Amino acid sequence: MDEQTTAGPPVIEEEEYVRPRRPPGPELWPWLLLLLVLVVGGLLAAYFLTRDDNKKGKAASAVTVPGVVGVKQDEAVRRLNERGLVPQLKTLPSKFPRGTVFAQDPGEGTKVDRGSQVALSVSAATVVPVPNVVGQKTAAAVAKLKAAGLGAQVTTVPAKAAAGTVLAENPQAGTRVGKGSTVALRVSKGQATVPDVGGQDVASAQAALRAAGLVPAVFQVPSAQTKGTVTGQNPLPDKKVARGSKVRINVSAGAGASGGTTTQSTTTTPTTTTQQVQAPNVVGLQQNVAQRRLNRAGLAVRVRYIASSKPSGQVVNQSPTAGTLVKKGSRVQISVSVGPNATTTQVPDVVGQDQQTATTTLQDAGFEVQVINLPATDPSQNGNVIDEQPGGGSRAPQGSTVTIYVASTG
Repeated sequence: MDEQTTAGPPVIEEEEYVRPRRPPGPELWPWLLLLLVLVVGGLLAAYFLTRDDNKKGKAASAVTVPGVVGVKQDEAVRRLNERGLVPQLKTLPSKFPRGTVFAQDPGEGTKVDRGSQVALSVSAATVVPVPNVVGQKTAAAVAKLKAAGLGAQVTTVPAKAAAGTVLAENPQAGTRVGKGSTVALRVSKGQATVPDVGGQDVASAQAALRAAGLVPAVFQVPSAQTKGTVTGQNPLPDKKVARGSKVRINVSAGAGASGGTTTQSTTTTPTTTTQQVQAPNVVGLQQNVAQRRLNRAGLAVRVRYIASSKPSGQVVNQSPTAGTLVKKGSRVQISVSVGPNATTTQVPDVVGQDQQTATTTLQDAGFEVQVINLPATDPSQNGNVIDEQPGGGSRAPQGSTVTIYVASTG
């Protein structure tokens, strides 16, 4: 068998065609990264340049406050305006010459923005100490104040000191005040001798008391004596009291009579008729409330302060007691607590003063004031104080209420 026959058909080998690959393109991310760096760098540069510009702008607007203490007002204002600052002026008394700056805020050398305000204190006048004139006569005291460059306002008040003697001054001695200020002087009215007005008619008694420098306080009382006749007085005759003090005079209101006729006799028997009222209960009330309640009941009041653990100003007792029938117009004494730790002050005597003067006097002494109007028995008393409780000269807690009873024709 031949070799060709036994080998079979020839095998044909095929080669696979592979397409050639393109060369790779250039990378993009490095360029994007570069672009990002450039953008961030530009932003940072703009930020720092802007910040520097702001700093330079602020630095350019800041100014140093000049020192102007001791400088006249006009010159101080000019210097501040030159720096672009706004002066704020305040006039006060000082030891510096008038019109001179004696303080400033902010102080010299302070760095502030242009347009800032600078407060300047400018001397209003020369300051002088108030001289001591208490105990001196009015004319000498006024002259002494005038020599110190001060004015005087004189108010006369009831007192036992000799007439015309200065009792107090306000501001007190040694206080430094602006030259030209006014010092208030309280001057004694002096003493007077109480005349005897018993048995006189009310008009004559009032005239005699006023001529003696005293203030009549008229109280109508039931009496068998002729209506309008003085039946008693307090203080008693010939007693020395402060000029301007009140003198109570009890004046007869007359006695009412009612007659009766029997079938066997025509004799009439006079019977005194006095209106009676029931004393209201005021224990536990505050003093001023108790006084108003008693006044509404037609009763007068006498206030007496006592030591007590009760709150200051509270009524702890009354006499007559609640429910007692008493004559209308009679007095009920109330005992008022001074409180556990109260400091007392002497109550000024304001009877005879007009309502406004009395109120001011009491308030200056540290008291609250309550006003109760009473019908005036004498038209000349209209608007004047005819009674006060607690009474003048007594001692009451600081800040407590003094009730003044003012005559009113209305």
